[in-house]
Amino acid sequence: MDELYKKLKEYGRVRVNEPMARHTNFKIGGPAAFFVEAKDTEKIVGLLNFLRGEGQEFFVLGSGTNVLFSDFGYEGTVVKIQNEKYKVSDEKIEADAGVLLRTIVETAAENELTGMEWAAGIPGSVGGAARGNAGAMGFDIAGCVEKVEVWRDGEVLNLRREDCEFGYRDSGFKHGGGVILRVVFKFRRGDKKEILKTIHSYLEKRAKLPPEPSAGSFFKNIKLENWRGDKSELSPVFIERKMIPAGWLCENAGLKGMRAGGAAFSEKHGNFIINLGKATSEDVMKLVETAKERVYNKFGVELEPEVEIIK
Repeated sequence: MDELYKKLKEYGRVRVNEPMARHTNFKIGGPAAFFVEAKDTEKIVGLLNFLRGEGQEFFVLGSGTNVLFSDFGYEGTVVKIQNEKYKVSDEKIEADAGVLLRTIVETAAENELTGMEWAAGIPGSVGGAARGNAGAMGFDIAGCVEKVEVWRDGEVLNLRREDCEFGYRDSGFKHGGGVILRVVFKFRRGDKKEILKTIHSYLEKRAKLPPEPSAGSFFKNIKLENWRGDKSELSPVFIERKMIPAGWLCENAGLKGMRAGGAAFSEKHGNFIINLGKATSEDVMKLVETAKERVYNKFGVELEPEVEIIK
């Protein structure tokens, strides 16, 4: 244990038995055996190579916005990605995985680059957003990605967008495809006033979301092609976007306001499970299982978590 601790210190600040509730938006989660804050890309690569070589279990954490850790904690090493360099070149922004998504939105606007206004107000980091192909308003990160630098099995590779296996709230990186180190975004030239106006409109919409600790939208929306019910009861917007909001399904299944211990489905948004103050991961999972059962019984579709659940 002492030798591992000493070795980990070569790559960044190390904390032992660090509560994960301190590092996630949900404010839920027991202690990680080791928690390493890595601020340099080379150090991150070195750390990942070391952990792989030692056969040590590890989990890579971005800004902790879309993850739920168990109350029992994590027995391995949590690698907190904190590399934060970025640069603008013509119509591209190259950013380290640890750069906050809001920084990219603001930088793009300042340089009259359009294409990611929809991400205004979305918490999270570049690496986490690309890994989960974060999106909103019918858009997603994949639409702006040109290239991704990734650590995979001891190698650093540069992947084109088409090699990243992006899908709805998904990518190859979520299925053993490596750890994102850096992303190159490709934008279009736009009018700064219009870009800022659009950003402001999205921020206004996000200001109406639940303020309590949560992981954001908990479940993935349902693809229209998987709907087996009467489409006449669906909003024309759902038909147009070919997606049925999970929030609509949860709300119509009577889940709004439902509580389990210190967790509850928000009264403001059907797809937000919130921490009322002392929620545990067990409380959240009780609501998750109830939601799955109710939505399936009523609509015949299966809800799938968008949030990554670490047990």
